[in-house]
Amino acid sequence: MKRVVLAGLGGLLGTVLVGGGLALFFIVDDYFFSPNFPSDELPQVVAVVNNEAISDDMVETEIKISRLNLVEPLPPLSGVDLNRAREEAVNQLVSRHLILQVAARQNFFLDDAYVQERVDLLFGTYGDETLDQALVRAGASRADLKWWVREIFTAENFTTDVIMADAAPSERQQVYNDWLNAQRAAADVVVYLNGETSTALALVGDPAPDFTLASLDGQPESLANYRGQVVLVNFWATWCPSCISEMPDYEKVYQEYDQGNGEFVVLGINFQEGPQHVAEYATGLGLTFPVLLDRDGSVSGRQYLVTGMPASFIIDRQGLIYYRHLGPMSGETLRAKLLELGF
Repeated sequence: MKRVVLAGLGGLLGTVLVGGGLALFFIVDDYFFSPNFPSDELPQVVAVVNNEAISDDMVETEIKISRLNLVEPLPPLSGVDLNRAREEAVNQLVSRHLILQVAARQNFFLDDAYVQERVDLLFGTYGDETLDQALVRAGASRADLKWWVREIFTAENFTTDVIMADAAPSERQQVYNDWLNAQRAAADVVVYLNGETSTALALVGDPAPDFTLASLDGQPESLANYRGQVVLVNFWATWCPSCISEMPDYEKVYQEYDQGNGEFVVLGINFQEGPQHVAEYATGLGLTFPVLLDRDGSVSGRQYLVTGMPASFIIDRQGLIYYRHLGPMSGETLRAKLLELGF
């Protein structure tokens, strides 16, 4: 499989992503950009998915269109909020492109008329003049809007019409989760964000990215401290109904298998919420396993590239990712995986 080759002085893509060095060369597929290529014309690539580049322009368009308000513009993003929006946009684009690439290989495309219908349905309520004014305020164009709508609905329609086509209603979400997990495991994805390089996604068989986060009582907890144990790392948020519904199952399995011998532990990593708020939920759910706070989203978004809640990773005794699961995971699935690991 052809991988991305990038090199730079002072960091990847120099002034584009790091803000200091000058990129020496850039290769994606068979395109080569020499050291003499003008720095302001360097490809602004923030991720590569199976040799397909995701550009900074795509990230900016994702943010602009997803925040488009026809009546009253949303306040501009800056600082931490802007960084979080960019990280989320990159994660969404990576996941979406995994679906779109499979759709393209199966010749699944939407025609222009259908895309225009979706544009009119979503954004045509107040007429063309209002829409055009909103796009100008957002710094976007009609072409940007159609690109975004085409991507969103191609992924959505392919998911419902192909991936979940033969699944019973009660099994559709699980079928989709399993399919996307398989695509991620087989994908060749590299992300370059905020001057950092990640060979994301966190893949089955790879070492689990280490992290240190504060617990609800303010004490630092590191994944490395649990080497030699089987660890369920679960990313969750209080605003996520599926997260809340699966927590009692994890607590029950934790009580069943831990038995005071420290062989199995659950680490519940909350996404960007305050300690008092999270503690209230943890107490209400009766959780006794460690709950950690990913206050800036760096573990969720940068190290594990979680694109939706909940998401779970089972890490074996050697510190390798044994299983990853997108979406709610049942207690039965967790027990089955623990059985495979010798419990």
